[in-house]
Amino acid sequence: MLEAGGQTPDEATQGLCELENVGAPIREGFMSRARYFGGSCNLWAGRSMRLAPLDLAGRDWVADSAWPIGAEELAVHYPKASAILKLPNNEHFEPEWYQTRLSAPERGLFDGDLVPTVSLWAKAPMRFGVAHRQRLKQSRHSHLVLHANVTGIHLGEGGRTVESVTASTLDRRRLTVRARIFVLAAGGLENARLLLVSHDRHGCGIGNGFDLVGRYFMDHPRAVFGKVRLRPGFRLPLIAGLPTRHGHVQLGIGPSEAVQRRECLLNHYVTLEPEYSPYVRDAYKTSVEVMKVLLRRGHAGKRWNLADVRRAGFDEMIQLLTPKEIMPHFLYMWARGARAALPRRTVEETRVVVYFCEQPPRPDSRVTLSTDRDALGVNRLILDWRIPDVVVRSILRLQELLRIKLERRGIGQLVPGDGEPRFTDASHHIGTTRMSDDPKRGVVDPDGRVHGMANLYVAGSSVFPSSGHANPTFTIVALALRLAAHLHTRAL
Repeated sequence: MLEAGGQTPDEATQGLCELENVGAPIREGFMSRARYFGGSCNLWAGRSMRLAPLDLAGRDWVADSAWPIGAEELAVHYPKASAILKLPNNEHFEPEWYQTRLSAPERGLFDGDLVPTVSLWAKAPMRFGVAHRQRLKQSRHSHLVLHANVTGIHLGEGGRTVESVTASTLDRRRLTVRARIFVLAAGGLENARLLLVSHDRHGCGIGNGFDLVGRYFMDHPRAVFGKVRLRPGFRLPLIAGLPTRHGHVQLGIGPSEAVQRRECLLNHYVTLEPEYSPYVRDAYKTSVEVMKVLLRRGHAGKRWNLADVRRAGFDEMIQLLTPKEIMPHFLYMWARGARAALPRRTVEETRVVVYFCEQPPRPDSRVTLSTDRDALGVNRLILDWRIPDVVVRSILRLQELLRIKLERRGIGQLVPGDGEPRFTDASHHIGTTRMSDDPKRGVVDPDGRVHGMANLYVAGSSVFPSSGHANPTFTIVALALRLAAHLHTRAL
């Protein structure tokens, strides 16, 4: 196993990830990829969601959205992925499990055009680099090499078999690794980069005979847009989020499959988050940034370098790290229990509406190679993230559906957002080496093997043909289990 970084982050190694962005804005100064042992799960807040069967089936109103595998194939591996991530019981992903647990207002919302989406968290996010460090160290079947930045993949004569990869440390010590099978698991951006820069046998890069490597880049655009004023005394406990013995759960609100089909909508969902006073907003956004530095989540600088904390916009914070995602589990349980014990408030309560959006796959949303090179001489990436108008159209329609339901059920009033939604990225790097039966439509086959290559596989969210709205980590783990099973069968 070749790991680009060390046991902890450092600025020089993290600098190898720098890219040029020419498309939709992404968060500046934010560490969305962690180039050290454990990867980006060192930054992950822990939200786990399943892709819906509709996301994989292919929709005629969402071009290029079909997966070459069905939902039933992922369903086989989701339970083990749930156990690996130490999530609450896997049956808790089923919306039906909550039918008898919904409050009366929640039952009124989830009736007809709107349906619940399920997000689960473990007690603490899985940090693979910590959880498996000792096991890997003691294993006789694995060898971990740190500070080994892969700089090229080298093919044999004929260009169909990988013979070796080269890796380098920042002080230019070089390593050549030979193996029977190679798996790229470097993330949605770096997987494409490594294929594109490895062009000694194929001038356009490995797996890129049809100019598809780097294309179909997706993220999950997010926006705070509008408010909901709940009638006095009304509570939405599962929509607000509840702790469980093994973690916590939150229900979102999305359009039903029937509505998506009828109105050609994307699979967005919303959550309703507390609104804070200006004083609390200012203190909260600063405290979150400070905690990310202290915990090394989202920053690569020195642990105690608080002077350089970037004061992010509050809307950006509430989209990405809500209190339930940064509070220790025991403290969150205590806070929610204390809140539930209080008498119901007789004043109007306001929630902000946070949209978690599906981005449809588009070939012009992509990464390409820059002429600029990093410290190891490898071409950097140019990111051109495209968010089509249909994303906004689906937001506005979901907003209207929610407004109608709130008013008809007497739950409250939706105050629409002003102007156009202002998006931020979610650090979910999806696509760029998409999966397809046909090499003319994708980079890897349904097993994750690069088309035209005998022994090169790709793992991670870069192989997703479409994104849905679900945070990708849970499905990444399920697909990794599926790939492991395939490689085990191949080795027999």
